[in-house]
Amino acid sequence: MLDAVVVLLVCLALGLVGRNPLIVAASAALLLLTLGRMGTLIQWVGQHGTTVGVFLLIVSLMAPVAAGQLSLAGFTGELLRPSGLIAVGVAAAAAYFGRGGVQFLQSYPAALVGLIVGSVLGTIVLRGVPTGPLIASGITALLLDMFHLR
Repeated sequence: MLDAVVVLLVCLALGLVGRNPLIVAASAALLLLTLGRMGTLIQWVGQHGTTVGVFLLIVSLMAPVAAGQLSLAGFTGELLRPSGLIAVGVAAAAAYFGRGGVQFLQSYPAALVGLIVGSVLGTIVLRGVPTGPLIASGITALLLDMFHLR
């Protein structure tokens, strides 16, 4: 348990340094569950958390449609514009990388530390915006496969 606490504290610190509230919140929540000896809940989150998270993401993206903020004509018009067509291709590629990222993180959960450090460095040094670890891990998996490193 001590190893888990130390790693979670490191992730929490990196999230604070990188100003990434999602990493901070996730690390803090898991730290509390770990210290509270709630192993069954941690296992459930590990098995189902990605599915629940993706579900909530999709719901949040579709909420403007449900709220009536985007009509069928507006939806079709946006989809057929060059920016809409490019967005379709990029989103399809991101979904592909995300699938590989889920598989990669399930096989190599320790890789998340590198993804968090990279996200913090990208946020601080490159003044970027922290994005999802699934896409980053999917690209990592692709590169590792390309160079036969796993």
